[in-house]
Amino acid sequence: MDLMKNDSLELLKRRALVLSLEVAALGTMVMTILHLFNRNTHPLSLVIPPLSVIVCLSLIVYLDRQPQKLYLVTKIALGWSTFALIFPIYFFLLEALLNPEKHFVDTLPPISSGIFLLNTSMTVFLCPRDAIRTVLFYWAIVALPIVTYFIFHLQELETPRGLDLIFTFVPAMGVNFALIMFNGNLQENAHSLYLERIQLKEMSERDALTGAFNRGEGERILQILINQADREVGVILFDIDNFKRVNDNFGHLIGDRVLQEITQTCEAHLRKKDTLIRWGGEEFLIVVIGENQSELKELAERLRIAIANHQISVVGKVTASFGIASHQPQVSLSRLFKRADEALYRAKRQGRNQVVIAENF
Repeated sequence: MDLMKNDSLELLKRRALVLSLEVAALGTMVMTILHLFNRNTHPLSLVIPPLSVIVCLSLIVYLDRQPQKLYLVTKIALGWSTFALIFPIYFFLLEALLNPEKHFVDTLPPISSGIFLLNTSMTVFLCPRDAIRTVLFYWAIVALPIVTYFIFHLQELETPRGLDLIFTFVPAMGVNFALIMFNGNLQENAHSLYLERIQLKEMSERDALTGAFNRGEGERILQILINQADREVGVILFDIDNFKRVNDNFGHLIGDRVLQEITQTCEAHLRKKDTLIRWGGEEFLIVVIGENQSELKELAERLRIAIANHQISVVGKVTASFGIASHQPQVSLSRLFKRADEALYRAKRQGRNQVVIAENF
């Protein structure tokens, strides 16, 4: 269940990243063309946009060929975006400090909105805590130097561009950060609700005492397997011998312990593809995939011996009787259970602690 969720989330993130890279490539391509036709374009603007086009297109091609490298491509994309946005800010800021004739508000390209786009990307591609830390880091390395510059250059702050920049990097980024924190809390709450739903689903599928699948979920699993015509399916139905005597002599709490230890013993001898179900009371059903009747019997014999040899505190040793049946075409689920049940009762009548194969009919 978690694996399916992770795969689905990774697919969504991959699609979002490809779309973002496509839009970024198109946007920087347009910027490159416009700058080429502008004689007054700063040399820096003739370098970063075309490089961004190359980086975005290269990452799209690489991700298409290596979809499992989503995390690496995301890191490269965010890293390049950070450089492409922050480097010009520091370059033109330093240029304005070194050359009083050049004003920062006149030379800085219109890239301040890119910070908001980058911050928004954090909420999609990073976990909430990492996104919040990264946004704070960006604010510190971008907003603080600009605010400090304007404190010592009030004449530039009073210009329309200066007011726009100070509004962008102080109150607007503050609101942006607050929304990112709110989104992070929403994601964490959504994750908590998802985990609670998984736990509730697990509780609805599992037997509370033994941890094995309950009968309702077991029937659903078995029906799904039977509907897959290319799979051979068999069932092993077993019942703990003289279990009522255990309850009468030692009490129901000890009886519960017996059921739990029998479950653990069986699970230790089953494969991952086998499904253990508490069928009811002291009765259990095992669904086995891809085994013929003789192999079913061998598995049942191993379980019978393991149960008979297991020492249980207070009670000692108990035994179990087994009935096995293989699914036959055009035979209903209820008929399969009935055949296994009849084989189990034959094992009981013949002296218990044995395995009986269901008759074909």
